[in-house]
Amino acid sequence: MKEEKIRFKDAVKINLRGLLLVYSLVPGNLFMNAMLIVVDVVCSYWNFFFLAKLVNDVVLGSSREVLVWDVILVTIGQTLVLFLFNLLQKFWYYSGSNSWDAPNAYLNEKIMSMDYEYMESESIHNRRRDIDAMARYSGGGMCKLFWLATPVVERMIQMLVAFGYMAYLASRSFVAFPGEPWKAVAFVGVFSIAFVMLLILSMKKNKVAEKKMNQYNEANVPNYRQYQFYTREYMEKEECGKTIRMFRQQNVLSFYFDKLMKEINGNIDKIGKEDQKRNVWVGAIEALVSGLVYFLLAVMVSKGAILVGSICLYAGCITNFLLHFRGWLAQWVEISVNTKYVKMYLDFLDIPNKKYEGTLPVEKRDDDKFTIEFRHVSFRYPGSDRDVLKDFSIKFHIGERLAVVGKNGSGKTTFIKLLCRLYDPTEGEILLNGIDIRKYDYREYLSLFSVVFQDFKIPALPLGENVAVSREYDASRVKSVLERVGLGELLRKMPDGLNTPLYTDFDKNGVDISGGEAQKVAIARALYHDTPFVILDEPTAALDPLAEYEIYSHFDDLVGTKTAVYISHRLSSCQFCNDILVIDEGKAVQRGNHEKLVKDQEGLYYTLWNTQAQYYQTEG
Repeated sequence: MKEEKIRFKDAVKINLRGLLLVYSLVPGNLFMNAMLIVVDVVCSYWNFFFLAKLVNDVVLGSSREVLVWDVILVTIGQTLVLFLFNLLQKFWYYSGSNSWDAPNAYLNEKIMSMDYEYMESESIHNRRRDIDAMARYSGGGMCKLFWLATPVVERMIQMLVAFGYMAYLASRSFVAFPGEPWKAVAFVGVFSIAFVMLLILSMKKNKVAEKKMNQYNEANVPNYRQYQFYTREYMEKEECGKTIRMFRQQNVLSFYFDKLMKEINGNIDKIGKEDQKRNVWVGAIEALVSGLVYFLLAVMVSKGAILVGSICLYAGCITNFLLHFRGWLAQWVEISVNTKYVKMYLDFLDIPNKKYEGTLPVEKRDDDKFTIEFRHVSFRYPGSDRDVLKDFSIKFHIGERLAVVGKNGSGKTTFIKLLCRLYDPTEGEILLNGIDIRKYDYREYLSLFSVVFQDFKIPALPLGENVAVSREYDASRVKSVLERVGLGELLRKMPDGLNTPLYTDFDKNGVDISGGEAQKVAIARALYHDTPFVILDEPTAALDPLAEYEIYSHFDDLVGTKTAVYISHRLSSCQFCNDILVIDEGKAVQRGNHEKLVKDQEGLYYTLWNTQAQYYQTEG
């Protein structure tokens, strides 16, 4: 990852926006944080103030009643404030437990609403993986921002309060040197200059450490991504598990694991060493500052500018200032490093959708009379200079059976993606009842289609929810479509009926289903939604030709009067269609029924049919 310099002004904006988002996603956190900060500051200075008051009252010979009250404030009062602080901190930790889950869920919502073209972009997936890797393996991102924000603000307020006391202490120098204001100014001036110079030196050392720690953190980003790939996207896959064992990949994978972990741990070790060096410098500087402070207080007491008891107050305040200044510097390093990961998150949210979603409602027709037309459509995928479809023109009507065939890579699936408006044409237009589909409300247009893609997925959810794609559904209708696709017997074997989880990934009482059964669940899912268009995009590609033909033939009966579009590279599965479209290198080269196309010996269909015919023969 390239190192990106973020200006201070921009860093403030990024972190404020990130905080506002986190607080909006986890209600109540902002109020809880504010209360915690106030009580923490009060808790810190309560003891300093009232202990100083007690000592001064003893020195001044105050009455017993005053001294008793001082003791009560120092002991019981401090205990009550501390109890309130711990109570608020407990709720803060509890409410903050969602600081990872809520932003992550929000990011998932963004992904599900992005234009489909982003889902086929490896760079987009890598950006998502980097966000996840930094949150998972180094605690960076929105979660870390939440946990850093409260202590950083609290430390700043602690330092401001301490600074106020220090300013008042400085003003007492005029009491220490009555009638000699130049001595008072010089005394405070020399102390202030030394104090500020030491703090500046501390900040510079912190800045050097920050830069180096940031570099080591950046170096680990690609390592985290690679580690995540091996552990989550390779080793956890069943098909990869077979390959690992059959080809004995354990050694080579272990080599890369060891190499990655050495690099990751090496960078973490370097970060730790830089942190140690910084702490040594800051500790030494703090020791010098403390020496200056106690010298100042000794002079003030000896000159009668402050009482002996006030040493508790001012020494405590300045010590508190140094403590929180040191902590603030360390946390500022963390915020500075973490800013780019917050920016990564926010930049991902800001990825704009390019697709115009339209406003026209789709005409509601009782007769389901729809006509789709591709008019001189050309299309190339983003980042490519090759047209997958070229001057592609076809027209079909509701109730028709359209089979789309062609060689692999000819543009069949791209045709479906454009029909379903997962992509928009690069040139030309697609019309629904004579109107460009881009003008229709996007969600309404999508509601016209039920699709079973060749790479369909069945999630580990209850059977009924899988078919209906909803928590609430018509159980009788779900059972009906399951019966129609031939899964009635499977349903009757399910221990909890429609509530039975599919697969055992997350529930030991789930039921694992076969590939063929999963295909039928996907088809049932398409039928349940009762849309005017039903599309099968090679969902049975893994089956043998005869098994595929059986499913397609049966499915044709299920579709009824709806428009059905079948995509297949196996011509035998599409013989029952009266309308077959042949695509070759992105162009519609032939159209007609099987009998017509197979007679054209110069056409591609004839060549494909005769090439595949040997696989369709069965023994008598």
